[in-house]
Amino acid sequence: MSTMSDLFPDLVEEILSRVPITSLKAVKLTCKQWNDLSKDSSFTKNHYGKEAKEIQVIMICDLKACLMSVNLHNHKDLADPSIKQIGKLNQVEIDSVFHCDGLLLLLLCNPKDNSKLMVWNPYLGQTRWIQPRNNSHKHRPAGRFNHRPAGRFYMGYDSNNNHKILWFSSMYREYEIYDFKSDAWTVIDVNTDQDHIIDNQRVSLKGNVYFIAHDILKEEAFLLSFDFTCERFGPSLPLPFHCCHEDTVLLSTVREEQLAVLFQKSDAYEMGIWITTKIELNIVLWSKFLKVDMTLPNSYWFEDLSFFLVDEKKKVAMVSELDIETCKNYKTYILGENGYYREVDLRKSKGCVYLCVLMFQVWCKSSKVPVLARCERK
Repeated sequence: MSTMSDLFPDLVEEILSRVPITSLKAVKLTCKQWNDLSKDSSFTKNHYGKEAKEIQVIMICDLKACLMSVNLHNHKDLADPSIKQIGKLNQVEIDSVFHCDGLLLLLLCNPKDNSKLMVWNPYLGQTRWIQPRNNSHKHRPAGRFNHRPAGRFYMGYDSNNNHKILWFSSMYREYEIYDFKSDAWTVIDVNTDQDHIIDNQRVSLKGNVYFIAHDILKEEAFLLSFDFTCERFGPSLPLPFHCCHEDTVLLSTVREEQLAVLFQKSDAYEMGIWITTKIELNIVLWSKFLKVDMTLPNSYWFEDLSFFLVDEKKKVAMVSELDIETCKNYKTYILGENGYYREVDLRKSKGCVYLCVLMFQVWCKSSKVPVLARCERK
């Protein structure tokens, strides 16, 4: 009788690539050969190609980070998308999350060490602790928690695929970079326009971080990037619309390849979503993806949108509305062409009590899976 060990390596890879991502951890624990295969770039590309119908997202459930899989392709009318939990990080409580290249940068809400950072690779089940510099990362009272860093943390990588963390404080105009290889923080000199305010809307794309920023004098918003190779902010890039500070502007990504932006004007019953056709540090081109007319019957006016995802194949978008008082996403909708509108309740999903504001798309790159062990301290 033939066993798996008797099969050709290519056939073994093809068989294992068809294993659901929820069962992949058990596969990796079976033997060293399969564990090594799961980390191989060709296997990752093949596996994620077969999982393309599922959108992986991070949900904050009772301050715990959960890796979930949302499938919008199970039903023709999209009325009941399936959602399942892939993994959960139980040992820490999460304040905020930032995704980059399949890695998650977690800011913990620990009263004894409220500034500690953790980097989590949910695909490989790896974690790495990072200690911010206490003398520069000042604290202030804010939000639900007693204290939190006055600045913000973002993660990216340079042209050599070396991951870094950017910390900056708009209040103090201070900037620092953490290098995974050297395990050290470095103060950097960055010149930014005093009339520019960087919003909390930010995403990582191809190693760079993109922000929504506002020009106070011109009263308009624009796209701003940070390049982790030269460790500098890029030039202002235009958005495909004119907006003011009262309007709603959200950022998202499409498979770590394109940038998506949602715009809803504060005084108009219309929403638009655009996707980039070209994006570099000094140029961006946009294409209209979806237009939502909120004057149609059964439509809805969105007040406090917190996140959105797009599905190019189905030509739909999933958006979620935030309850400001409870900081929970209490309404989620699927929007499509020709006035398609459907409210869904993801809170009933097994393993997730509620969705908090921090839910965003996670796409591990098909070409590689970042391995934290490569950056571990000696």
